[in-house]
Order: sequence, then C-alpha cells, then structure tokens
Amino acid sequence: MRSERVIGDIVAAIDFVLIAGAAAVAKWAYIGMYLGSRQHVEAYFGLGLIAGFIAVAAFRSQALYSIELLRRFSGTARRVLFGVGIATVAILSVGYLLKVLEELSRGWTVTWLAGAALLVVANHYLVSQLIQSRMASGWFRRNVAIYGSGEVAGKMIEHLNRTSRNYRILGVFDDLPDGVTPHVALSGGLSHLIQMGQTAHIDEVLIAPPFSGEQNISEIVAQLSVLPVDIRLCPDKAAFHIRPLGLVNYDGVSVLELVRRPLDDWGPIIKTVEDRVLGIIALAAASPLMLLVGLAIKLDSDGPVFFRQRRHGFNHQIITVLKFRTMHVAEDGPVVPQAQRDDPRVTRLGKWLRRTSIDELPQLINVIRGQMSLVGPRPHALAHNEQYSALLVTYANRHRMRPGITGWAQINGHRGETDTPEKMHKRVECDLYYIENWSFWLDLRILLLTPIYVFFSRNAY
Repeated sequence: MRSERVIGDIVAAIDFVLIAGAAAVAKWAYIGMYLGSRQHVEAYFGLGLIAGFIAVAAFRSQALYSIELLRRFSGTARRVLFGVGIATVAILSVGYLLKVLEELSRGWTVTWLAGAALLVVANHYLVSQLIQSRMASGWFRRNVAIYGSGEVAGKMIEHLNRTSRNYRILGVFDDLPDGVTPHVALSGGLSHLIQMGQTAHIDEVLIAPPFSGEQNISEIVAQLSVLPVDIRLCPDKAAFHIRPLGLVNYDGVSVLELVRRPLDDWGPIIKTVEDRVLGIIALAAASPLMLLVGLAIKLDSDGPVFFRQRRHGFNHQIITVLKFRTMHVAEDGPVVPQAQRDDPRVTRLGKWLRRTSIDELPQLINVIRGQMSLVGPRPHALAHNEQYSALLVTYANRHRMRPGITGWAQINGHRGETDTPEKMHKRVECDLYYIENWSFWLDLRILLLTPIYVFFSRNAY
C-alpha cells in the first residue's frame, strides 16, 4: 500500500506551488499585460508564498489531504474556497495593519485568488481521478494476514469482503489443539505466517481472538515482532498486558494497534535517498583510499582483496556483505569464531584495518545496492544469528530494518567482540532503541560521531 501521508503531503506541496505561482502569473497577466505597468514581481510573489502557507494550513485543518477526501472530491470546492478565504482575510489584515493596502491592485487580488482557487480545485479533481483509477487496480491495497480462526476472524473476513477493496487477505493462520474445528479455512500455523512474512510482502498482521489466555497473545506478538509489519488486534473481551498504540479505523471497524512498522510515511523515502546520495558521495570520496588498501592487502598476504560473507539483512533475507580481507582465512560456515585479541587468523595489515574499521568501507557498495544502510543494526554472520536468536528473545527483531555500516550500538561503545550474552544483550538493546526512535537527525548524529568513537575505541580486534 502506498503511504497515504506521503500522497497527502505531495498534494499539499502542489497546492502551495499553485497558489504562490498564481500570484506571479496574475501580476504578469493583469498588471503587466492589461495595465501595462512594470512593477517588480517580488512583492506579489511574496504575498503568494504567505497566502500559500496559510491556505494549505487551512486545508489541513479541514482534513482535505486525507486519502478519503482526496479520493471522493465531494465537498472539495467548498473547503478550498474556505481555505483561500482564510488566506485572503489574513493577507488583508496584515496589509491593513502595515498600511500597504493602497499599494495593492484590487484587480490583481481578485485575479490571483480566483485563479488560485480554480487551480487548486482542478488539482484535487485530477488527484481524485488518479486515486480512484489506482484503487481500482489495487495500488493502495494492503496485504493482510490474519492470525486466529474463530468467530471474530470469520466476521472480520466477511466484513472486509463485503465493504472494502482496500485490503487483500493473504491467508488465515492458527495453531489449534487437536479436534478443534476452525471457523475459516487455514493456511498454516504461526511458523508458516512468519515464513510468509519473510518471503512475501505483508503490510500488517491482524490478530483475531479469542485465545486460551492472555499470555498467549503476548507470546504471539513477541514472535510476530520479528517481521517489519503493523500488528493489530481485533476488538474482543480478552484482557492482556500489551499497551496498544491506539485505535485504528479499519474500514468501519475499530481495532487496536499493538506494533507499528519501523519506517512509515516519508520514512522509507528519506532513508533510501539518504543512503543512496550519501553512499555515492562517501564511495567516491573513499575510492582513492580503497584502491591503496586493496593494493596493500595483495602485498601483505596471499588471498583475495575482498572477503564475502553471508549475513541476514532486512526481514531475515540473506545478503552477501563485502569487507576488505583482514584474515588468512575466509570463514562462512556453520561455525564462525569471533575475532579475539591477538587472534592468529588476523593479518599484519588486518589488525590496523579492523581497529580503524576501514575494512568496512566496501560495504558502501552494499548500501548503494540497497542491501544495507549507512546507519542501522550491524549485520552478523549466519552462525552468530542462530546462536544468539536462541539466547535472546528479542534478537531477531533487529532485522525489522536494513542493517547498517554503523549504528547506535557502535557509538555507545558496543563494538567488536560479543563473547558473552550480556554484551550482545546490550548491543541488541541499542539496536531496538534505534529502530523504535529512527529519524534523519538521529542518523546524522550517528554518522558524525562514528569517526570519533571508531578511532578512540579499543574493542575491535
């Protein structure tokens, strides 16, 4: 499903440009062409910018950028006229207080505001037609998996099939005791649902009680939290110890939202642009150093320049991570011993590369390919993932976001060998904090602090 927030913001930006642009066009058409005056356009365009801000704010106050109003178009003209009217009153009030009304042309004002209102209405009409056509083709449809096969699940499926084309049910899953008959056909159990979430695109999981007890729901949410999906609970009388994020209007039915995906709305777009743009710049800047390091590796020891190792990426997908080779071996099997102090496997040059993290620079290629991010939880070898997934309940939740070259854990001192479960637990805590509190400014802070912590850290061997 395409983010409704992103679409609303784009339409709002277009409205703002149309209103401000209409001021300049009206100046050219009415004052320049009709009156033959050569007044400067800056003052008129400035008024257009101010009015654009005010009008768009008034549109937002009327929920004009909600996907429902953008789709229906009904009542749009009235809301646009109200917003433009608010902007007009504000502009005239400021002009009166500053005593500059006599300098404004009434003909220009009428031409501008009428043109701006017509352009905005036309914009919303075109948007409504586009959204309706895209909805018909499933462009906005959310892929939903349901866990629970009781009466609540049956009613929810019946409701969605009868009233909505915005949801596509991928399957119903449940783990029923022997002899219990489900109300709806099953696609498998909880393990099958998690496997589907790692191979197919699921937007949300809808939990439909009843279950045998409240702890059962907590366990289900804990296991589903490894997936990068929204987790929501259908209304029921069951009590549980999970604090919901809020109520969500589920096409006419209220459901409880329990877990929210890490990146939503503008988040995925900002994160992708950040990775691609900064990644390309960083790779270009680091290329001379990388060429010198590659040559030094060939002169220092036998073997390839790059070390390739399979690791878990976003949503547990296996990716091949690139690093400069720093060891005499290239281990990527079921058992991968972590590097330790004075590890005999590390080459002479490798000790320096690992200490300064220069061996990580080839991962900029993984970033540009879209397999990794500049900032995120560090990816671990497959063998380490299996080991710590068995020890730490929340370990797998790190994969709800693309892994990064650096991260919140690294600048907080949790870098290098994790030879005890306690060390890994602290790293996982930092990773989950980052996932839950991601922002562009947090990424920027981590990127700026990384060189300081890397060069003064002594945890990497």
